[in-house]
Amino acid sequence: MRTLQLIIYLSFLWFPLNARQDSTLWKTNVELGLRSYLMGTSYPGGDFKNDHAWGQMARVSLSSNLPHGFKVNAEYLGFLRLLSSDLTALDRRVPNLNRYEVGLFDVNHLDRRIFGKTGNLNLAFEMEKFQAKLGRMEINTPFINPQDGRLSPTYVEGLQLHFQLHPQIEMQSNLFWAVSPRSTGGWFGLGESIGMYPVARDVAGSPSAYFNNTHVDFAHVLNANFALKDHGKLQLNHTLVDNIYSAFLAQWDQHWNIPETDLKGITGLQATFQHGLGNGGNEEIDLRYRNPEDYHLILSGRIGLQSKRNLWYLNYTNMQGKGRYLSPREWGRDPFYTFIPRERNEGLGQVDALSTYFQHSFIPHPIQAYSFVGIYFLPDAADARRNKYAVPSYAQLNLGMRYNLDALVRGLHLHLIMMGKVALDQQELKPAWVYNKVNLIHFNTILNYTLPWQHGKF
Repeated sequence: MRTLQLIIYLSFLWFPLNARQDSTLWKTNVELGLRSYLMGTSYPGGDFKNDHAWGQMARVSLSSNLPHGFKVNAEYLGFLRLLSSDLTALDRRVPNLNRYEVGLFDVNHLDRRIFGKTGNLNLAFEMEKFQAKLGRMEINTPFINPQDGRLSPTYVEGLQLHFQLHPQIEMQSNLFWAVSPRSTGGWFGLGESIGMYPVARDVAGSPSAYFNNTHVDFAHVLNANFALKDHGKLQLNHTLVDNIYSAFLAQWDQHWNIPETDLKGITGLQATFQHGLGNGGNEEIDLRYRNPEDYHLILSGRIGLQSKRNLWYLNYTNMQGKGRYLSPREWGRDPFYTFIPRERNEGLGQVDALSTYFQHSFIPHPIQAYSFVGIYFLPDAADARRNKYAVPSYAQLNLGMRYNLDALVRGLHLHLIMMGKVALDQQELKPAWVYNKVNLIHFNTILNYTLPWQHGKF
């Protein structure tokens, strides 16, 4: 990475000295971002450890135009723990750390009250039908993505190429070799990052030992998007994680006009096939991240309706295969239609899931209210071979509201989330199957503020 930093630094010196006097060059856009996040988790009727946390993020982003279509992007993020319960203390019944509130801070150094990190830091090149980035950047693909919420997204370091092959066809290639996962304060090699989130148990039921023992040199994501007739979209994706897995995803989404109404019908189909690669991260079975012989087929579908004010989906997902479906949680969330924020299906061998989503916009007021409801039938929580995190089958409800406060303060946005989860079978639930997992209420209050300075000049 030092070589890349040197290249970007020299570009600041070389380009101005060799460029003609052009008023469009060396203009810099600066953006200040603030994010305040209050979170809490409680267990009504239970005697588990409750937690709360309030974190603050400040971000400064710069983007400078250089000659010949080049651009430099830089970003720094600072984090402050304003207040929290003792996140290093263990629950008296379950010797595990808190799961949700720790994500507001550096999961590798929970004693830090203040920390920071570099986000975007890249040299970009832009033409009409081609863009490229080299360095540190955000990524948003089905399996490797910013993830949901917290104070900052996931970043990767690598090379990104974007091609507009046709007005209706675009392709993107992402090759990367380092990552800064959400809820961390640094940059890491890919194998080094796997296991920073809870490692849970191996297939024999013992604590997993793959953290700091997983060997991954690179990951590559190839994505193709096709714009179809009548507001249709087709996405084809291949994600390859060296020595870990290869996954193929195809997703078709379509909007349909319903005659004599202002409604649109919505349909979606998604198919994913994932299989292991190499030795699964380590030659020693007890130290590997996954069994390379495992494979899974995941089918997901969606139907829905959309009007000017309302949006409704009904989703279904079925997962079948051998072993566990695994994709590093440190790098991104599930891409399946039934995904609901604050939970995932990663780590499971078999899933039947049904979820619905409803959103209402209070036009002309800048307010949206929404809800998720999902039912997830999982393998027995005692089955370590097919249920890595020992999560029982559950139902989940999310209620949320988004409020654009631009009328009061430009760039200010409020987001409220209330989540509840309950086990479908309340009989013989072990404490370790409840804490951080089910029979809980979890709330989030998020305030975002963005202030841009357009075309400032150094």
